[in-house]
Amino acid sequence: MRKRADRADREDKFASLRKVAKAFEEFKPAREVLKRVSAVPTCFVQFDHATKVGGVPIERIALLHGPSGEGKTAYTLGLVKSFLERGHLAFFIDAERTTPITWAENVMFELADHPFFFASRPESYEQTTEDVRRFCKLLVEQRAEGNLPEETSAIFICDSIRKLVPKDLAKKIAADVDKHGLDGASGRGAQWKAAMNSQWMDELVPMLEEARAAFVIIARETDDGEASKWEKQAGTDYKVGGGKALYYDSSMVIRVSREKYILEKDEPKAVVYGEKHRITIRKTKVSGHEEKQTIAHFHTSNGVFTPFGFDKARDLVDIGERFGVIERKGSWFSFDAVKLGAGTHNAVKKLTEDPEILKAVEAAVRLRFDNESPTEITEDGEVL
Repeated sequence: MRKRADRADREDKFASLRKVAKAFEEFKPAREVLKRVSAVPTCFVQFDHATKVGGVPIERIALLHGPSGEGKTAYTLGLVKSFLERGHLAFFIDAERTTPITWAENVMFELADHPFFFASRPESYEQTTEDVRRFCKLLVEQRAEGNLPEETSAIFICDSIRKLVPKDLAKKIAADVDKHGLDGASGRGAQWKAAMNSQWMDELVPMLEEARAAFVIIARETDDGEASKWEKQAGTDYKVGGGKALYYDSSMVIRVSREKYILEKDEPKAVVYGEKHRITIRKTKVSGHEEKQTIAHFHTSNGVFTPFGFDKARDLVDIGERFGVIERKGSWFSFDAVKLGAGTHNAVKKLTEDPEILKAVEAAVRLRFDNESPTEITEDGEVL
């Protein structure tokens, strides 16, 4: 009701300006040109809340980085899983040549064999750009021919950008290595790759908009030897490779890291149940403020306590209690009139074993998205 009233007030306010605006009829009104952000919900409930658009924004680029072995690939496979579950397409570019199908099987299960799940192990930068170009073109054509619903989207995962070497520059890099060295960060090779990335971004951004696709680029993260003491205290003493274009052309810059291990109990030699991963949205052109960073979490299970893979139940207990959807009295957790158990582990186990309650909790949490603010931190790491 309030939105309709505000719209009516604007119409009255602008009524006198309509006559003058007719002189500019050759130009389209901003409302017809600028679009709202569309997003695909994911299996990471906390991340969907943190984006403020309910999922991964499509028609845009996201830059992903983080320490090695702390959850980046698992996170991207979760995004792939989420797109496939909703009838979209996924294309995994394994430039690192280190992602076995067993990883996908472990977290995606039968979706690892989904007909819309594609992958490539490109031999060059040029092959990658051509594959993406052709894939986007086919997506547009199949929608136009009515073979795919109009809302069908796709997600590209490039793991990782640093492993893509242009054919035309490979010889130059080899010839130059004796002179300047090739260390992947400050050598000639890195400069040439950064220039190629910049050129590709100019083509990729409008192409993704036409195809209604999302593109997640994984970049290398290295220690920053020149970091200040404040950056070290905030945990931001690192550099992200690939050139400035990757950062500036990305609508979101995301860092995934391991926050802690999930233990049976708080003891040094306790049994490990899984990991808690931290997602930090360092930059967003989707919503929010540039001077702040938004954090979210997702959990993975090692199969000891709950089935191997993504631990959505633990994600929901975490955010559900924060939102007041899951109530906690003493050590007991409950949802609506259902007792989930005493202690976090028992509540997680109950939700894992009862898919219907799990769905109900997730639905209740997602209904609260508009009313609950994400956890934000300053660039210095201070929680707001």
